[in-house]
Amino acid sequence: MKDLEERAIWLSSQSDGASLDNPQLLRLFDYWKAAARGGPAPRRDDIDPPIDFPSYLPTTIMFDVERPEAGPLQFRYRLMGTQLVDFAGRDLKGLTLEEAFGADSTRDVAIYRQVVETCSCYSGQRISMIESRQMFERYRRIVMPILGNESGQVDRIWTWITYTEFSPEP
Repeated sequence: MKDLEERAIWLSSQSDGASLDNPQLLRLFDYWKAAARGGPAPRRDDIDPPIDFPSYLPTTIMFDVERPEAGPLQFRYRLMGTQLVDFAGRDLKGLTLEEAFGADSTRDVAIYRQVVETCSCYSGQRISMIESRQMFERYRRIVMPILGNESGQVDRIWTWITYTEFSPEP
């Protein structure tokens, strides 16, 4: 996969979300922000995406944030929506981003690390070339930190993706 373009914005729980021009992304951000209750991010017990957003599940990803004693943060797939599994051709549950995508994961790993370190949401629009399928994908996503109930640290990342186009042309 080769990324051709990415446009992004960063939002905190104090942001109003006005810069999100997609109503679905805004709805998720507003839910996340309300669940944070004035804090930096919601705790796991404060949200329930499968119950509150069942129609969003096919393109939802949940990552566990792992903090090894030595080395950088790792992001392990905990849940991968069925539409994403179909598109990827495999379920990535249990793999880290690096295990799943190798060098192609560098940009996403950097984004997820910043989400964890700043406890901020990331919203981006990306155009990528999937060389193995000789096609382009265009999608938007929102990446939201979730705090552990006991630790108060970001220990999970909730990502939702909406595809805007697949095509053989950019």
